Amino acid sequence: MSPPLFVPVEARPEARIRLVVFPHAGGGPASAGSLAGRFPGDVEVWSVSPPGRQARLAEPPRTDLDPFVADLAADLPRHVPEPFALFGYCSGALLAFLTCRALDRPAARLIVGSFAAPDVAVLPRRLHALPSDLFWDELIEMGGVPDEIAAREALRPVLEPALRADFGLLAGYRHRPAAAPLGTPVTVLYGRHDTSLTRGGLLGWRRQTADRPVLRGLDASHWLAETAPDELAAVIAEELGSAGCVSDTA
Repeated sequence: MSPPLFVPVEARPEARIRLVVFPHAGGGPASAGSLAGRFPGDVEVWSVSPPGRQARLAEPPRTDLDPFVADLAADLPRHVPEPFALFGYCSGALLAFLTCRALDRPAARLIVGSFAAPDVAVLPRRLHALPSDLFWDELIEMGGVPDEIAAREALRPVLEPALRADFGLLAGYRHRPAAAPLGTPVTVLYGRHDTSLTRGGLLGWRRQTADRPVLRGLDASHWLAETAPDELAAVIAEELGSAGCVSDTA
């Protein structure tokens, strides 16, 4: 039997709600580690644990989007206690949205960060197929990885297969409207200093949900977790209705 696709990042057995993180391209559970300790005690952080990275580095990464989404939607309720909310970060927002849409029972909330609505998002269609040098040049130029990853050239051979696989998943996405809008409440987070997103792209999430989504701007760049982790955790906790949340963000 394959390892579970979801793992706890910081176990909190008495938590009131679980927040399941879908990291940025190439990311795994460690990507959520810096956020986990910033949440109040009633929020337990889990993460997608995809093949091809970190503890599952020896496994081939997933490259077919639809079967992967189906497996995520089937695995999530088997391993993560309810209630749970989903947080998709950067390219992970698309995976979180598709997983949320495929679940048999609705999640408590879908939170997406630094990603335009899926029907208008500009996706890198050719990036995953480029030779290594061009792959990294274009990836860095487009801001496709946090600065700390871009600067670690020695790790590129280790990171590249997972990054290629994840951008390959993005390249294969073609938006198909659902039979009905998503019934799960949606919160859209963005950095107020992020020049890669437009207001229209963020507002486009309205077309994906039955209820008007909540838009929250943070004092951050595109990389919310890296440039404003405390504010990000506070805003997410507030959106989840955490009893321990103290936030002055708006």
